[in-house]
Amino acid sequence: MQLPIYFFGDTHFKVSKSNQENKKVEKFSKFLDSISKDNTKGSLFIMGDLFDYYFEYKNQTSSDYEKIFTKIEGIKDKGFKIYFIAGNHDYWIGDYFKKYTTKTFLDDTSIDYKNNRIYVTHGDGILSWDNSYRLLKRVLRSNIFIKMYSLLPKNIALKIAKKISHERKDSHYLDQEKINRIHDELDSFAQQKIDGGFKYVIMGHYHHLYQKELNNGELILLGECNEENYNYAMFDGDKLEIKNF
Repeated sequence: MQLPIYFFGDTHFKVSKSNQENKKVEKFSKFLDSISKDNTKGSLFIMGDLFDYYFEYKNQTSSDYEKIFTKIEGIKDKGFKIYFIAGNHDYWIGDYFKKYTTKTFLDDTSIDYKNNRIYVTHGDGILSWDNSYRLLKRVLRSNIFIKMYSLLPKNIALKIAKKISHERKDSHYLDQEKINRIHDELDSFAQQKIDGGFKYVIMGHYHHLYQKELNNGELILLGECNEENYNYAMFDGDKLEIKNF
């Protein structure tokens, strides 16, 4: 994996067009330009939920998100390596999506560079008390569901996805008590990985920034990337730093 490595995610690009969505795409484009301006080589690690909804049908030859893919293709043509780990909104990728990346991951993965081991996860499904989502996650990622869902007319599939996405949006608005519970669980999850030899555990999904130094390692929870701010991290081979664009 080429250095430096840039981590970001949770842009949640939508199919529907709006002024807000146009601004988000513009911000995304400027972010890619900024990290590739002085670097002809590097790695971009997209940590899931790039799209608010993405489902790829068999033998697909085009996408509603062509503008986004064109931007990614542009930085890849400059010499960047593109990596993608599936989120809970865009797990159902296929060959069309993969052609714009160097490598894709449907599950958690890791990066090893010298004495630095980085555990990378989107972050969903970690909370032990969120049993309903854990069950939903298993169902939605099953081969049976994917095959049956692909038989639905595209307009109906999109309506279902929008409804599920809208209902899950409530989980992003948290009071302090729930935030503390989430952080306690994520700390415990990260510490287990660190005890197993990782120096950093990095994730997204929860739409807010949180950083915690733990015993012999560090947890980095990145916030969302939208039309106003881009919360991302950069690994230069020695350290992993949180930045904002």
